[in-house]
Amino acid sequence: MNKETELESRYLTDKEGYFSEEQKDRTRRRSREMAQRVLENLGKQKNRASAMKYFDSIVAYDGPRIAELKKFRKGGGKVIGTTCVMVPVEIINALGARGVRICSGYYECVHPANELLGDAGLCPLVKSTLGAKMVSSNPLMDILDLVVAPATCDGKMKLAEMMEDWVPVVMLNIPRVKTGDTTSRLWLEEIRYLIRRLEELTKNRLKRKPLLAEIKKYNAANRAWNDFMAYRTARNPIVSGQDAMIVAQASQMDDINRWTAKLMELNKELGTMAKQGLHAGEEKAARLMLAGSPVMFPNFKIPSVIEESGGIIVYDELCSANRILNDPVIVDETSLKEVIRALAERYFFPCTCPCFSPNDERLTRITDVIKTYKVGGVVFHILRGCHLNNLEATKIELALREMEIPMLKLESEYDEGDIEQIRTRVEAFVEMIKAREKLARKKRKKKGGVATGGSKPAH
Repeated sequence: MNKETELESRYLTDKEGYFSEEQKDRTRRRSREMAQRVLENLGKQKNRASAMKYFDSIVAYDGPRIAELKKFRKGGGKVIGTTCVMVPVEIINALGARGVRICSGYYECVHPANELLGDAGLCPLVKSTLGAKMVSSNPLMDILDLVVAPATCDGKMKLAEMMEDWVPVVMLNIPRVKTGDTTSRLWLEEIRYLIRRLEELTKNRLKRKPLLAEIKKYNAANRAWNDFMAYRTARNPIVSGQDAMIVAQASQMDDINRWTAKLMELNKELGTMAKQGLHAGEEKAARLMLAGSPVMFPNFKIPSVIEESGGIIVYDELCSANRILNDPVIVDETSLKEVIRALAERYFFPCTCPCFSPNDERLTRITDVIKTYKVGGVVFHILRGCHLNNLEATKIELALREMEIPMLKLESEYDEGDIEQIRTRVEAFVEMIKAREKLARKKRKKKGGVATGGSKPAH
């Protein structure tokens, strides 16, 4: 019996002593070193805004935000871990708790899960998240009072079940088919169930005014994010795709009011840089979209290779970045019942997770973004074992062919063994995009068109 959670150990805690202290220490040390190495690499980017240092500190291994959450929990507060972008954090915060996303991007954490599960084909994000808890290698994983886990895929569904050996878990059933009369009702009931569980944990009742206040905070964050995204539409963007991912992921860790204020400071600095004609990356870098499986810090292997190879990620459609803050909550009526409904709709209907069928909204959003951000090519990243994204990649590639937009499909693991192979393929893809753009500029020039440049964002 697990004394802390009073849940029967079904998977892992009966393996007490299975992992040595030496292995635990090694996993912690290598995880810390990985995070430091990635942040140091980000700090070397051309014309990087100084305001980015704050967001680096939020995602850092055992950074100051972890210390804040530990203090909050020691004072009686509850820390809620989430495994998906579909969890309405406004509800968590309105009940006096703090929500943090726990999906792991640490490579070393994969090994403990591999040893126990023996499934080399399982999603590495799932294994890393589980391994981080198994050997206590991520400080965030040791301060959780509850985990909220939408069952978006088989891997995350079983991850949630295994996590119950240490901490109580609320698993949310996702209606996979968005069409039909029962879909919205089923999802709304899941959200109501979540509220009841959170009320039991926090000993608070969800009330209208605190919930509306949290929605207001997150809608303000959404507006600041949209202003930030405008700087990525420039011909020579002022901010890299990697930095955009850091900023987005920090929002799922930080106090949202402080995060918004810091993002507004960053936006102000980017505006000054735009007037000075500065930009991130190479001059006339290949404008790329990154799509597919989530890219969690510090697993920035794919985006770093892209932006070191002459490309720049001007947009991503990842649930680990842009989709976190892409949609505001629209409240038409302010009764508690209707506010909860509005929240439920915001976290369900705009979501383009590949778990849904049909998922035509994803294609629509991708094609619209390609036009708005003048995307020259798409890199579709698939984590090993992410079958849902693998299946959708074919459909998306066929649609992109009709738009004459090339797509590079990359499958990767949580290690650096394939990095040079990936680099070779990305470099060839980037050169092809640049050649296409150069040819297009020549054709426009012959027709009397004038190619424009600059760094000023299109607001």
